[in-house]
Amino acid sequence: MRGEGDRLRGEIIDAAVKVLAALGPEDPFSLRSVAKEARIAAPSVYIQFSDRNVLLLAVLEKLFSEQVSTRNNAEEAAAKAGGGAWERLLSRSIATVQFGLKHPGHYKVLFEGRVVPRLNDPRVANFGRPLLKRSIELIREIPTGPGAERVSEDPERLALLLWAGLHGVISLRINKPTLEWPQAKELAEQITRAIIQPRERQGFRTGRMSDGHSLLGRRRPR
Repeated sequence: MRGEGDRLRGEIIDAAVKVLAALGPEDPFSLRSVAKEARIAAPSVYIQFSDRNVLLLAVLEKLFSEQVSTRNNAEEAAAKAGGGAWERLLSRSIATVQFGLKHPGHYKVLFEGRVVPRLNDPRVANFGRPLLKRSIELIREIPTGPGAERVSEDPERLALLLWAGLHGVISLRINKPTLEWPQAKELAEQITRAIIQPRERQGFRTGRMSDGHSLLGRRRPR
């Protein structure tokens, strides 16, 4: 039945994520190891995924879809609260860091060499582009603050710098847990602000929603 096949496919992808998260960059990855993690017979994996590349592509598709959904939801919440391009970009930054720290296994698979070096497929280059593209679009809309000067006037360069900075926060928090780090939300906001140098609108404040994401709203008059 189609429903059972879809469920099995999802379970195999989840098992592959767990296997990849536990591997070092040079450790071997096999469909048999995924079958063992999923507690199914190896032929069941081959029925769903003809080879390793097909499974790895499915893993990337799932994890990048999570990234897109997480950031879009955060941006939508900021927009509903009346936030402009700066507030929406900031919400995306905070959501990115919080998701990475909440799901370190998923983050490692995506960004710490668990999949891409093992994958021989030109389509791999396209998975992260929608995330970068949206950052570029928002940065183009954000004016700089009075007297502020950005390190570059190129929105793509700024988007790449922002990605590198947020990646650093997540990676260091995961791999250096013994250091006394500031709050992840605080670091994400400071990095985003330092790179973008925004001109903020009067009457808005950064808050926190019940799920920890950034939320922008109007200040109440005193």
